[in-house]
Amino acid sequence: MFALAVTLRDVASRAGVSPIVVSRVLHNKALSIRVAEATAERVRKAAQDLGYVKNVAAVNFRTRQTLTIGILHGLGFDMPTAVGGSRYSEFMLEGIIGGSFRILLNGIIIGAFHHGYSIILCPKLLGQTAEEAMSDGRCDGLVLYNTDHTEANAEILRKCTVPIVLVHSRASYFDCKLPSVICDNHQGIGLAVEHLAKLGHRRVGFVKEARPLNAEMSEREDAFFAQAHAFGLNVDRSDSIDRQDFDTIFSRRYTAVITSHDGVAGFLIPAAEARGIRIPEDLSIVGFDSTSYCNELRPTLTSVRQPLQVLGEHAVDLLVQSIRGELTDPPQLTFPCGFDVRESTSPPAH
Repeated sequence: MFALAVTLRDVASRAGVSPIVVSRVLHNKALSIRVAEATAERVRKAAQDLGYVKNVAAVNFRTRQTLTIGILHGLGFDMPTAVGGSRYSEFMLEGIIGGSFRILLNGIIIGAFHHGYSIILCPKLLGQTAEEAMSDGRCDGLVLYNTDHTEANAEILRKCTVPIVLVHSRASYFDCKLPSVICDNHQGIGLAVEHLAKLGHRRVGFVKEARPLNAEMSEREDAFFAQAHAFGLNVDRSDSIDRQDFDTIFSRRYTAVITSHDGVAGFLIPAAEARGIRIPEDLSIVGFDSTSYCNELRPTLTSVRQPLQVLGEHAVDLLVQSIRGELTDPPQLTFPCGFDVRESTSPPAH
């Protein structure tokens, strides 16, 4: 036979006090009640002797809180689970998307644990779309990992009934009505340009995804031109090239390129080597994110280090403040990037 759960009233009866006193001692409720330390100790001993465990679900039901944070990996698309059938594409998915998201997720978990919250991942929940799951009451708030700033997404966010914090999205994209945490893309690209300039590179290009750039990738592209000009490099818009346009990339005689993220560099390295272009002797390559994926490439990839775990932790801090009604003016927190030098960059050979 299963033992019945020990209740707050059971503890009160054992300690010879009222349930409200037990609530004050064990749950820090009823703060207006004064309890002598001797009485409090008696309550704690009674709870220990009886094996009392706080019923979090019951407390959450009474307070109408779930103590759960939902994580949305973008709107309008699911968290990727498969890309093609090749071993290489699986490796790319695990290394790039998985690596970046795992680091961010680790920060969110640390932040949630600190505040006493659990997390759930909800690209789709119980057959619902992400946007339908945003306001169904299962979460007290949401962390939205998104850089797709379409009007449709903005409308979904406006309709959401729970607090939201954005990661990788500027607050200005949503009329500064939602708090956000981002990395300093301009400063991060600046670290890459400075590194290459100090090595002696003068012909530097920017290689990006072929599909339309999302807001964060566009920021990095714009930052490349601004920072290249600041360091005296002669570049123009033709020096931003889609990653699939290998003929253009390799015919321009660049001595170095900066990529919009590590995945682009991961495609570029084997394409260069297939054409007899040595990395880094003939072409230096810099990525952006600097996850463990960079160490799996050959040569290992020099990359801008995005502070993903820090972003995750601070996103939860902001979200909990918003849930508690403590955010009257939604802020945007911007964190600087680091830079990790590996094997894919060196001074130009000529």
